[in-house]
Amino acid sequence: MITQLSEECRSKLFRLTLCAPVAGIAFVMADGREAAWRIGKTVISVLRSVPIYEVEIRQMHAFAELVQMGVSEDADLRVFEIAHDDDHVTEWTAAPYFLTNDASLLGKWAELRADLAAVAASSAIDRAK
Repeated sequence: MITQLSEECRSKLFRLTLCAPVAGIAFVMADGREAAWRIGKTVISVLRSVPIYEVEIRQMHAFAELVQMGVSEDADLRVFEIAHDDDHVTEWTAAPYFLTNDASLLGKWAELRADLAAVAASSAIDRAK
């Protein structure tokens, strides 16, 4: 992968795991955990048209925590890992909410999705032969 996450992204990125009113992942840039939690709850509340108290965040991890927990050779990709066994990613984040306009994060996401699509296409071609 060519794109590298910006220094700002590496210092301010948080990944939130949402469980209500929608299950999913949200990426937020904030100066700290409290700010990330507040931003996540507020924006999801507005996007889903629900009161803020109905937004539930199950987990929150900072960039450094995600890097430490992940297994990808490219440390920046670890922010998108959901599950792995040993040294192999078994699940990637699907359709996250990007509550930031950081170009490096969006570019990294686009590269990951393109690589996953290429692998799927190659596998389908091999099966068709």
